[in-house]
Amino acid sequence: MHDVSEPATRAGMLHRSIALYIDRGPWPYAASLICRSGFREALGLYCAAMIQRPDMSWPADKFFGQRLRYLVCFSLIALDARWRRNIGEAPTLAALQRIAPASARQIAELVGALKLSGYVVASRLAADGRALRLSPSMPLLQEIGRSPLAFLEACERLDPATSPMAAKLRSDAAGLADWLGASYEMFLQEDLYFAPFSNVVEFTAQDCGYPVLSAVLAAHYAAVAGLAAPAPLSYGGLAERFRVSRQHVGNILANAERRGCFSVARGGRRVTVSAEFLSEFETWAAGQMAHYRLLAERVPGTLGSMSLVEW
Repeated sequence: MHDVSEPATRAGMLHRSIALYIDRGPWPYAASLICRSGFREALGLYCAAMIQRPDMSWPADKFFGQRLRYLVCFSLIALDARWRRNIGEAPTLAALQRIAPASARQIAELVGALKLSGYVVASRLAADGRALRLSPSMPLLQEIGRSPLAFLEACERLDPATSPMAAKLRSDAAGLADWLGASYEMFLQEDLYFAPFSNVVEFTAQDCGYPVLSAVLAAHYAAVAGLAAPAPLSYGGLAERFRVSRQHVGNILANAERRGCFSVARGGRRVTVSAEFLSEFETWAAGQMAHYRLLAERVPGTLGSMSLVEW
């Protein structure tokens, strides 16, 4: 097996976890992004964007800030996007239960909650009046697209586009859905973007694990820049911001410290992030920036009808 990890490590570009993929997918472009002088500033702005309070009173951070629920919603968006392009079956509950990474009961309960909150709209299918089409609403697209759009904006800060991509996507429901749907299809074809990063994956498995991680790293990058943290890191401050218990926040932070990722001093006064974890996170983030930028550039007219193109 050809090993490209040593050259990548010597260059100080990308974490060794993606050594096998260094010349594939988004990683060549990611390597160019991570070397740019404004990379950490752009990443700090991304982290700050990820901890902004949602517009709705519904506890979106807690609900969508967990991998299983997030991926089920991503699956629905992809299913609906394919169906609108006359590919595959209609986005019904039964169809979603066949493809989404959760049990049938979990998916049914999740869809029920999404319908009650207005994130999913159910309507009768013209071709089969007994079946209900599950349509992702713009608020759902915005929640699932929150991190992808913030990564795209970060990439555009480092490598400006001729025409702003993220801003255009935010106001185009069909384009946003197609862009997210194509991303999910590529993730299913081969996961070069997520699975290699074990610590990032671990945070996303916990309710609000990734939002808490974003808050900690936002504080880290702010401190590097000599700025105040954009959000308090005390147990009480994080619990209030993300609508979880202080104990749950403490469990997330304690687990992160046990794994050697970072530590947060009492009261959130200081953050210490390990170099190893920072390299993992920054490599993952560079890959996300590159993935969503390259994918946006493959949409005709920036946001036209989606045509999924292989890397």
